[in-house]
Amino acid sequence: MPQLAQFDTPFASLQLSRRPHRDRETLQPWDAADEYLLQHLASQSIAVDSRILIVNDSQGSLCAALSTYRCTLWADSAISQLSANENCARNQLAAPEFIPASDIPQGSFDYILYKLPKARSLLQYQLQHLAPLFSRPEQFIAAAMARHIDHNVVATFSKYLVPARPSLARKKARLIQLQNMSFNREVDDDCKIVEVPEFGLTLHNRANVFSRDKLDQGSRIMLRAMDTLAAPTRVADLACGNGLLGVYAQGIWPEAELHFFDDSFLAIDSARRTVQANSRKPNIASSCTFSADDCLSNYHGEPFDLILCNPPFHQDHHVGDHIAQAMFRDSLKHLAPNGRLCVVGNRHLGYHNALRKLFGRCDIIDSNPKFVVLLAHR
Repeated sequence: MPQLAQFDTPFASLQLSRRPHRDRETLQPWDAADEYLLQHLASQSIAVDSRILIVNDSQGSLCAALSTYRCTLWADSAISQLSANENCARNQLAAPEFIPASDIPQGSFDYILYKLPKARSLLQYQLQHLAPLFSRPEQFIAAAMARHIDHNVVATFSKYLVPARPSLARKKARLIQLQNMSFNREVDDDCKIVEVPEFGLTLHNRANVFSRDKLDQGSRIMLRAMDTLAAPTRVADLACGNGLLGVYAQGIWPEAELHFFDDSFLAIDSARRTVQANSRKPNIASSCTFSADDCLSNYHGEPFDLILCNPPFHQDHHVGDHIAQAMFRDSLKHLAPNGRLCVVGNRHLGYHNALRKLFGRCDIIDSNPKFVVLLAHR
């Protein structure tokens, strides 16, 4: 059972939970920036039929609080979508319309409520596409914890939207409010293409994708280790990002069936583009599956005999291994008998301890002073 916390807002009193669900949860499904934003909005004269675009509501707290309005959630997170739906259902409220970040909202909105994302690339991408959706500066309200608002964030607003100014802090949170509506800018292409000649790969990296400027060192050692593995028939690239591990698997095991999973919709689109760019077969991406999900929580297909994983070590601004641990548990559920989970991680994270406890057998198959590649056997 997920742990519930009571969130009292000017609009409703709610019972909310966080995703991924874990025992002895220490984090709330909202923060002081959510509280500040809702208090500010409640001080406005809001028409009952207002159309509200909520951006980056990570756990659905804003969507649940404002469900009596016509709310649309735009986010780059399957967890955000699932949390909004779950928390609205738990409180007998209507779920918002959902638009993945890989699509663009259309029309106009009475209010845009914007929670600052962690990734600067996602901030730039979203601000550019939000510009046509409203007409007055007071219709746009951004919020974040004060420690996450610096001069670079303010400069990004000026460059990609309009000049903006942070409010005074309240409970260590600030609003960011626009100063005028003088923008008229073209939208940049958010996709960065990175060539990796040592592995013969071309990577497509959309906004919010991990290590979008270069091949990260953990993935580099993971690719070397994959060459030593026995050939699988059904492979999952879990936390796939730009699809690097999966597309490399396709190259060394061309007959394998490939499935890509990530919380980020922009990552899933990046993986699809990467697969298409690196395959010698036309329309190869149509033979793979691409799923935005909270780990493997909504997967109900056949088990895998190999899962590849370079797990994240943070959720938004919260650093920790809880996402990785959820991925390990889900992998165990969805591996075939004698299936294997291959994981790369920083040596100090001690993933081998968790994997040995879950799987029984976990071997180090490659390492350097910073990273280890682990192979757990079901």
